[in-house]
Amino acid sequence: METQLKLDIGDVQEYLRKSGVDGWLIYDFIGLNKVAQELFVFTGHLITRRWFYFIPAQGEPTALVHRIERANFPEVPGEVMLYSGWQELHAALNTILQGAHRIAMEYSPKNAIPTNSFVDAGTFEVVREYVDEIVSSANLVQYFTCRLRQEQLESHKRAARVLDEAQQKAFQFIEERLRQGKTVTEYEVQQLIMQHIRENGMTAMAEAIVAVNEFASDPHYAPTQDKTNEIRKGDCILIDLWGKETHANGIYADITLVGFVGAEPPEKYTEIWTIARDARNLAVDFMRERHQKGLSIRGYEVDEVVRKYISDRGYGDYFFHRTGHSIDQSDHGKAVNIDSFETRDLRELIPGLLFSIEPGIYLPEFGVRTEIDVYFGENGPEVYTPIQDELILMDV
Repeated sequence: METQLKLDIGDVQEYLRKSGVDGWLIYDFIGLNKVAQELFVFTGHLITRRWFYFIPAQGEPTALVHRIERANFPEVPGEVMLYSGWQELHAALNTILQGAHRIAMEYSPKNAIPTNSFVDAGTFEVVREYVDEIVSSANLVQYFTCRLRQEQLESHKRAARVLDEAQQKAFQFIEERLRQGKTVTEYEVQQLIMQHIRENGMTAMAEAIVAVNEFASDPHYAPTQDKTNEIRKGDCILIDLWGKETHANGIYADITLVGFVGAEPPEKYTEIWTIARDARNLAVDFMRERHQKGLSIRGYEVDEVVRKYISDRGYGDYFFHRTGHSIDQSDHGKAVNIDSFETRDLRELIPGLLFSIEPGIYLPEFGVRTEIDVYFGENGPEVYTPIQDELILMDV
């Protein structure tokens, strides 16, 4: 029968050996481990008991499954061991892990990487009795589940084009309505964007952000039909939109642009926009230069470069989120984040990963964020989303 595991065991074992790790122990209970749920094909079968799957650096993998669920468990390479009671479970784990000293699990020290932190403390304590060290599987997960294949990259590019069209329509809509002397609200603009996304065969995990003035200083503000602001001449406006194709390999694009309703934006607004834009560009330049020199790049390092640039200009306290997040089939993916602030992401940028770069400065009177997506290819950073170089000015 065809395997229902989305991993090549030989490739995983080679990675483990190179990393000095004796094995990867994947554990789940009723779907709590999102990594496990992605790696195994459960085809709707009910699994209500704890299970483990151990891939050693050498030798045959072993699945440890409750006796009443053997028939429902996916067909996977290796031996299947069965247990009933907790004493038998612990004894079986001891047997499986014999000779392993350093293993990886979906665990993150101090929860530094929440997207790979799915092993509860009690299970960690049990497994720790049988091995010397448990390390995070975050690099394994990143390498084997987050690198985009070519067809996935093409999906991202198509999504980026649709979003670019949507944002252009949105700013034009505001300009046209106000020129005609008509009212226009954040919510109306948001719904125009969402209609364009859906008409082009895409979906989104939430409605787009359209925010004016001080509301743009709340990075996750979004209007609703009942809670929205009218857009008027003299307003600063931020639009953040995201989406992906609806098929299984659809990859998100996620962009943010800002503009001013009028021909002459306030000097302060232009200053803040320029700092955010230059910080964004600095991130890409830093990655490109490091890659050209053959140097590794870690997520936290890119964030530090951006954060220092903004802080040196006096606005560090107004930049209160990470510089970027991983992107894959989810808008916030499982790979390295561009982050030294919310967490300290030590993972390396490796070819095949996609992530956002989105510095923001949020003052009491208005907020600015400029967001692009970066695909880290074999030749370094590549950007397929629109790159805003100047403020969008609506002539009304």
